[in-house]
Amino acid sequence: MKSLALNFTSFNTVRLAILSDIHEDLGRLRKVLKKIDRLGKDMSICLGDISGFSEPYYKYRKTRNASACLELVRDKCEIIIPGNHDLHASGKIKDPATGGREEQWDHQSDLDPGYSEEEIDFLSGLPNYRIIPNHGKGILLSHYASPNISGIIKGFYTRGAEFASHFQLMQENNCMLGFTGHAHVRGFYTVSSSRFSHYSYRRLYLKDFPVIVGVPPVTRHKYRSGFCIFDTDLSLLRVYKLN
Repeated sequence: MKSLALNFTSFNTVRLAILSDIHEDLGRLRKVLKKIDRLGKDMSICLGDISGFSEPYYKYRKTRNASACLELVRDKCEIIIPGNHDLHASGKIKDPATGGREEQWDHQSDLDPGYSEEEIDFLSGLPNYRIIPNHGKGILLSHYASPNISGIIKGFYTRGAEFASHFQLMQENNCMLGFTGHAHVRGFYTVSSSRFSHYSYRRLYLKDFPVIVGVPPVTRHKYRSGFCIFDTDLSLLRVYKLN
C-alpha cells in the first residue's frame, strides 16, 4: 500500500478527538460534537461510516440526515476517513458479488442517503487511511484494520493475531499507534503484543507499543454511543459514553 502520511511542517496537536460510525444519526452527532467542544481538543478526526442507515439495525428514521451529518463532520473534523457505507454511498463499491472467497457486507438494506453530486465526489475522493506525526513516530487512522482496512469484508477481528497485517502496515509507515472504528464496540479495545483487550468507557494510559485502539460508535445503536480524546503528550486515552 502507498503511504498517505500528512506532511505537516509543524505538529503541535496534543489532544485528538476521535469519533466514528455515525450512521446518519444527526442528533447523537450533535451531542458528541458539543461535548468535544466543552472538553477541548486540538484536532478532530472522523473514522468513517457517516452514511449507512439500515432499518433492521437503527430506529431513528425520522431524525436521520446523512447530508447534515456530512456537513457537520466536514466543518468540525480536520481528517475524515471513509467507511464501507460511505464507499457504497459514493459508488466506489457495489453490492457484493456471489461466489467470492470472502463474504462482503450487504449494503442493499441501506436507505438512500440523498447525497448531492458534490457530496458524493467528496466521499469518493477520501483516502482509505491517513497518518499524522507524533513525537517522531506516526499515528495511523483508518476505518478498520488491514487487510480489511475499509471494513468491506464481513466480520470482525477479536484475536490479536488477526491484526498482524495492520501491525505490518503500521511498521511500514513508522507508526506506533493506530485508531480504528467499524466494530461498534461497547467501550473500546486495544491490541498489542498479539493480545486483544476489551475495556469499558474509561481512561487508560497507553504503554505497550505498538498498539491499535478500536473506538466506540457515535450512533445510539444498542446504547454504545461514545467517542474518545487522546492526549499525545501523556499517551492518555479517555473514552466517553453518551447516555
